[in-house]
Amino acid sequence: MKKLFAFITILSLFGFSQEDNECNERTIPYWWNGINSRIEGEKPSLRKTFKNIQKSETEITPKNGFITLRLNITKTGKFCDIETFQIDENYEKTEFNNGKLAKKIEQIAIKIKDWKRDKDYKTYNLIRLKIKDGKIEEIF
Repeated sequence: MKKLFAFITILSLFGFSQEDNECNERTIPYWWNGINSRIEGEKPSLRKTFKNIQKSETEITPKNGFITLRLNITKTGKFCDIETFQIDENYEKTEFNNGKLAKKIEQIAIKIKDWKRDKDYKTYNLIRLKIKDGKIEEIF
């Protein structure tokens, strides 16, 4: 009986001692029900963040398409993780520069700070890069 009691006690301690992680919370879209998840300065800040790679990457293959980053941000404005989607001009899945460009862009994106919140929800934000004629033409 003592062993059973000890086992139940230990089991219950492990069950209640799980660390609460903000990144494990349910993600709500940034546009849902008036939630606003944004970076301070938004478009000017994003353009400044990606300025160097925009200037240095001038021979991107395939030559046209989009890279979309989905950044999951906690309710306190901290980065959780990132998903990357790459499509060519025909909306077919592709990899720009054999996947190397997306990796570089991800490394820049995860360093973005100052995510601001209007409400306390975990949300995601989308950053899109338009590739045209082998260059990053637009960031939005």
